[in-house]
Amino acid sequence: MSANEIGTPLKLTSFGDALNVAVIGAAGGIGAALARDLEGCAAVSKVLRFSRSRRPAGDRSGVWLHLDLENETSIADAAAAARALVGELHLVIVATGILHRGAQLQPEKTWRSLSPAAMEEAFRLNATGPALVAKHFLPLLASTRKSAFAALSARVGSIGDNHLGGWYAYRASKAALNMLIRTLS
Repeated sequence: MSANEIGTPLKLTSFGDALNVAVIGAAGGIGAALARDLEGCAAVSKVLRFSRSRRPAGDRSGVWLHLDLENETSIADAAAAARALVGELHLVIVATGILHRGAQLQPEKTWRSLSPAAMEEAFRLNATGPALVAKHFLPLLASTRKSAFAALSARVGSIGDNHLGGWYAYRASKAALNMLIRTLS
């Protein structure tokens, strides 16, 4: 049985058993770890791993499917593939996000560094993409038993806990994600 970072095996007992789980962003560090732990959980029947990139070389785990957060058709196709494979889902976890990418997207240390292109990219990947995943995956959640949709955010997305400033695009996009999830709930 797999154990999470603190050594406690996942149980998910309140969900029942024979769970079908989707992990969006399964090629990233957090998403891969979540998928691995979920595959080791006795209550989980199937883990569907979604990612923009292909299955990592040498990885023999689970079912890998393509999903590009910046393309709604890709998200809709991924949801249709999930429905075809497992019918209904019991847990959907969006473990995606971007803080930086090369020189074009870096955490801003001052408001003087704000860039429309960087802001748009951060919002597309940190807020809009997860919202579109919700649009297409929420209809797949089981309606006759416990199910959940979760998206990983960041503490720096908290308006009340912003004592340092900076990181404008990332903070604002994660705050938007927090509001989207709150509104969906």
